[in-house]
Amino acid sequence: MDSDHGLLTRQNLLEYFTQAATPRDQWRVGMELERLGRRVSDGAPLPYGGDGATVRRVLETIHERRGGEPVMEAQNIIGIDAPWGGISLEPGGQVEWSSRPSDDLTSLEASLDQHLLTMRDIAGEFGVRWLETAVDPDLPLSDMTWMPKARYQIMRPYLGSRGGLAHRMMTQTASIQCAFDYESPQDWLRKFKASALLTPISVALFANSARIDGEDTGHVCYRQTIWRDTDPDRCGLPSIVFEPHFDLEAWLDWILAVPTIFRHRGRGLVPAGGVPFSQLMQLHGCDAIRHDDWETHVSTIFTEVRSYTYLEVRSTDVQPDPLVFDVPTFWTGILYGGGDTLEAALRLGEPFDSHEGWIEGVRLAAERGLDAPAGGRTLREVAAEVLGVAVAGLQSAAACVADAGPYADRLERLAERHGLETFV
Repeated sequence: MDSDHGLLTRQNLLEYFTQAATPRDQWRVGMELERLGRRVSDGAPLPYGGDGATVRRVLETIHERRGGEPVMEAQNIIGIDAPWGGISLEPGGQVEWSSRPSDDLTSLEASLDQHLLTMRDIAGEFGVRWLETAVDPDLPLSDMTWMPKARYQIMRPYLGSRGGLAHRMMTQTASIQCAFDYESPQDWLRKFKASALLTPISVALFANSARIDGEDTGHVCYRQTIWRDTDPDRCGLPSIVFEPHFDLEAWLDWILAVPTIFRHRGRGLVPAGGVPFSQLMQLHGCDAIRHDDWETHVSTIFTEVRSYTYLEVRSTDVQPDPLVFDVPTFWTGILYGGGDTLEAALRLGEPFDSHEGWIEGVRLAAERGLDAPAGGRTLREVAAEVLGVAVAGLQSAAACVADAGPYADRLERLAERHGLETFV
């Protein structure tokens, strides 16, 4: 879609999603991994610039060693675009690696391993410790540094006015996100719903954020609590997802109603005033919005599942390095599994198939983990069955699993860590 030669319309935005439908034999898988860095010498967060261990030095060193094109704002490097993936800079100095779409889990894991190796080498050289928890467990919010990136200069006051924990979300959280293709609007719907309904399972299985400010929070996944107090307009999941008529068009209409944080102008990003995106679509002439405004708006949809030209699942805490790949393995088994995998996942997610039930399910999963209740059972019992479905899905996968054995073993070890020996 070339919006420079015409106004954005609901129809061409719908085509943004529908034209991305991909034949099953061309499905690929991708992931994103965030890491928070701390100085070994004193435990302080990395500043952007200055002497010693800095975010700028980390980004410049990744670029020197791995190549690619630096992404710049003024004189500041804020990312890297490369054949091996991309690096972006999050508000509190989190370094986020985004993979390129991979043909299968084996090639994606190899890409991840190379990234982790680079990050370990840099940590040793510069005296950096990469946190392996999803929320900073020790530092107060007041100690955090903010990155010199135009997007965050606008987002910081906006989100700060919307939620009491928004700044903690921006500067002190890290997650793993996974990306998947769909072959039709119907396939999009089933995958979106399955990802949504299994959010409590994902939260509990990968909970890794129990402490903040040096104290236990009483929650196994405090990152979820932070997101619930960030911005009710764009976080969690909207009620429309749980209504009988939910589909791709309903999702589009919801996105168009979400307040817009910023838009592109000749001098860069500027505040958009929080008006619905659909209202901006009525502007004409030099004020007309463009496709990059749309892409930027979609990137501010922070729901647990969201959609670009692919589906993105966002519900898991960051994990220690050896366990990171459990996350895309789990979701690939669920979403790309052959046979009746998606139907089984949707059935197991039925206790959470209402807006109120889903909100409560996620809240309890974040607080109590696998001991949370779920439709007359415990989340532990449901999770055991879900892992069984994921393993079966890997073994009969329609795409992206050249050799199921090592990845089924990963999920078996995940089950064993949680005491779910009887899940298969």
